[in-house]
Amino acid sequence: MNVVQIVGCALNTGAGRGIRAVHEALLDAGIRSHILGRVERDLPESLFARRVPLLQRLPVGVKNRFYKWDLMRRFGENPPNFHPISHGLRLHSSPEYRKADVIHVQWAHAPTLGPAFWHATRREKRPVVWTLRDMWPFTGGCHFAGLCEKYTSGCGQCPLLGGGDERITSDDVAFKAEHYGPQSVFVAISDTIAEQARKSTVLCERDIRVIPNSVQMSQLRAMDKAQARSALGLPANKFVIASGALNLADPRKGADIMRHLLNVYRDNKNVHWCLFGKGLAELVDPVPENCTGFGLIHDDVILNQIYSAADVYVMPSLQESFGKVTVEAMACETPVIGFVKTPAEEIISHGQTGWLAKHGDADAVVAAIETAQALPIPLLRNFGMSARAAVIDRYSPEAIARRYIDLYESLLSGDQA
Repeated sequence: MNVVQIVGCALNTGAGRGIRAVHEALLDAGIRSHILGRVERDLPESLFARRVPLLQRLPVGVKNRFYKWDLMRRFGENPPNFHPISHGLRLHSSPEYRKADVIHVQWAHAPTLGPAFWHATRREKRPVVWTLRDMWPFTGGCHFAGLCEKYTSGCGQCPLLGGGDERITSDDVAFKAEHYGPQSVFVAISDTIAEQARKSTVLCERDIRVIPNSVQMSQLRAMDKAQARSALGLPANKFVIASGALNLADPRKGADIMRHLLNVYRDNKNVHWCLFGKGLAELVDPVPENCTGFGLIHDDVILNQIYSAADVYVMPSLQESFGKVTVEAMACETPVIGFVKTPAEEIISHGQTGWLAKHGDADAVVAAIETAQALPIPLLRNFGMSARAAVIDRYSPEAIARRYIDLYESLLSGDQA
């Protein structure tokens, strides 16, 4: 079986690492899987991942810069993660695409998937699997809609474009709905994304399956807390709370929640915060004395130490497609506090592997922290061991690859039940 994995991001990103782990598990299982797209250079040949050449990417990049400039000229500043379909790569012309038995779009992205690619997939007789890693495949251009639900009625009057009478987003939604061919199959990485897809005008009549994201479990293990804290320079005898995001100051990642928590515990000498990601100074100024910031982490060993050093991990995100760090922390035997109405609700068993708080309620998170802090250390450790047991097999690349192989085989056999 030949499978081409269409990827619009580097493999060292959060989404990219999950894609790579499953791809490698597919290779180990004997599937001829090839990655094609906007991946980084100098990847090992044994990975079978090809970066689209610069001469193909450059003109597309220039055209998209002009497109975004025109949007800004007409509608004012719009966020970088907003991008209706405009100009993309002609990935359907590649040998990997032509030879594939299954086309798998692993991460959909406007500058990667241009109109020509959509026209090609619409005509496909072969199965086309679309993994829904965020909301872009069924919105008018945003990867996360926040509180906006216009994607449920076809978009238009987009708040990101000033809320006026515009056809860009509604045309984008209509284009997507028209160009998902009969061979297209949709897989969400969480029940949360699946439910949003089912409410959308683009995919409301489609069967949306759920196969979770994968996490490379071999690199995650519970370390001795004292050793982890010593290695990181953290206090040995305080209640350590960890949290992190690519950008701690991002409102979608729960910046207001985290700002509130840091202020609540600013003068608490029994608590120490351990945060990773950029934007700490933007999040809170001055940074509390009982907070250690590690910036962006590129070393898996340090990340493992942070998870292991913590007594509890706080996941303050208000909107996520999966919540990879939730699984990573739990795999290191650290219980997690997260919100209901996010994918954390699918991962955490309340009162067993962590705690779930009312969505967006910072005081409810404080209450959960207080509950965790009041537990005897052996009981809190039991929470952590239960957390690891809950995720170690369920989200492993091997388990997720097996589910994709079953899907591929059923599609090729004509049995899509």
